[in-house]
Order: sequence, then C-alpha cells, then structure tokens
Amino acid sequence: MKKTGRVVCTLGLCTLMLLILAGAGCAALGLAASTLPKPPVPAKYKDLRGQKVAVMIWVAPGCRIDWPQLTLDTANGIQQQLQNSVKDKVHEVEGATFPMSAATVVSMQEDHPEWSAQAIEEIAPKLGVTRVIYVEVENFQTRSDASVELFRGSMSGRVKVIEVNNGVARMGFSEDNVRVVYPTHGPDEGEPNKNDYDMYRKTVNEFTTTVANLFVTHHDEDE
Repeated sequence: MKKTGRVVCTLGLCTLMLLILAGAGCAALGLAASTLPKPPVPAKYKDLRGQKVAVMIWVAPGCRIDWPQLTLDTANGIQQQLQNSVKDKVHEVEGATFPMSAATVVSMQEDHPEWSAQAIEEIAPKLGVTRVIYVEVENFQTRSDASVELFRGSMSGRVKVIEVNNGVARMGFSEDNVRVVYPTHGPDEGEPNKNDYDMYRKTVNEFTTTVANLFVTHHDEDE
C-alpha cells in the first residue's frame, strides 16, 4: 500500500509538472505568435492592371474655398503613389498608365464648370481613359473641433472607380466613409504648438496613402 501510495504521488507530481510545462509552452507559443509579422492587407479593387487611368477629385465647395490647392494636391498624391507602385511592378497595377497629369485633369475640370452638375459616369468617357478613380472630398480641417487653438488634421470622403469600355461607363467600385486623422494616434482634442501648413501637408498625405492602398496589397502601418 505504501508503495502504491508513492506511485500515485509520483504520478500526480508528473501530471502537475506536465501541466505547468504545457502552460508555459502555450504562453511561449503565444508570445512567438504575437511577434510574427502581420499578413499584408489585400487590395480592395484589383482591375487597374494594363488600364489607362485618370484621377479626378471633387472637393466640397466650403473646403475648396478654404483650401484652393486641395483638389490638385489630393490628385497629385494619389496618382504619384500609384505610379510609384507601377514602377515597383506591384501586381495589381502592373502595366497601368496615366496618360494625363493630375494638373491636366484639374485644368479640364476648371474649363468645364458644368461637370460639377453631372454624374461622374457622364464625364468619365470624355477623359479618354478606361478607368477613372473619382474621389469626393467631403471634409477637411487642420484644427480640432474642441478648440481653434488646438491642431488635429482630418480628411474624409468617398472613392469610386468608373470603368469605361467602348464609350460606356459603369461603376466598378465604391468605398464610402474613407477617413483619416493626423496625428493618427494623437489626442482627440488636438495638440497645441503646431501649424496649419504642417497639418495640411501631413493630413493630405495620410488620406492619399489610404486611397492609393485601396488598389494595392500593402502592410497596415498602424498594426
């Protein structure tokens, strides 16, 4: 009986040690998993390959009055990032071309004020391309809602892709409520001791990067 008791105790101790080791192993495995790189985020629209692309921006009138360069800066930012992806041979945009500069598209918009009252599906075939990335900027600000003395950049809008085939345009993609803030992890109430120029430039960059990332596989820098 004593011998049996020792065996039972020994088995109990072994079981306890195995449970402890198993627990430590799970923790170690969990730690290892948490340090692995995050998988890339896939593109949401994947049909720019080999297409002739134009980028067109519409800015809400109030924003356009306060920030007259916003239309061109947004178009330039998106187009430049996509062209860089083409140069890097990113699969989703490989072979895509941009026949017109962002400035040319903006100039066309200024020459045709009537376009502001037309649907983008009516305008797209007039651009001579097969894909139009159309961005409607609804809001832009460099100051916090809490106080005009505090800085907090924000920009929001929606993104559409119009596909043009044989002169016929159709909606190929739509993403509503595209919104960024700068600094990304800053306090919601904003920060003092900043300036409008810096907030403008970096907020536009955040927004144009977010839009360009809709069309290419990318890594989420916030993760």
